[in-house]
Amino acid sequence: MSRFTLDAATEFLFGNCVESLSAGLPYPHNAAYLPPIKRTAKGDAANAFAHAFLEAQEVISIRERYGWVWPLAEIFKDKSYEPMRIVNSYIEPIVKEALEKKRNSPIREKGEEPSDEETLLDSLVRVTDDPIVLKDET
Repeated sequence: MSRFTLDAATEFLFGNCVESLSAGLPYPHNAAYLPPIKRTAKGDAANAFAHAFLEAQEVISIRERYGWVWPLAEIFKDKSYEPMRIVNSYIEPIVKEALEKKRNSPIREKGEEPSDEETLLDSLVRVTDDPIVLKDET
């Protein structure tokens, strides 16, 4: 379910699916029989993104439990740095592409209805050109 949700959300938000369903099925470490897993570059990238996204969510939830003193728990190392590096490596090219698409497309008239293919990112790009804000909002 989490892979399907991730694929659906990235398709809706970015118009670009991470295709995590294309990755091989995970098996428990103590499985008696492990069928051969067909590995692909796309599947490995999808697994890396899904794993990093989950890890970043876990770090953030732990910070919430610590409350306002959470920076003291990470005084020597930012625990969200590595997972967010992986997530950002996927998101940043998509944001750049959306900004480039905005620069090259004709200006929409005020009050003109959005098209059916418009994603959340397309809507946000109409409001701001700041890639950091776009990345944070998506």
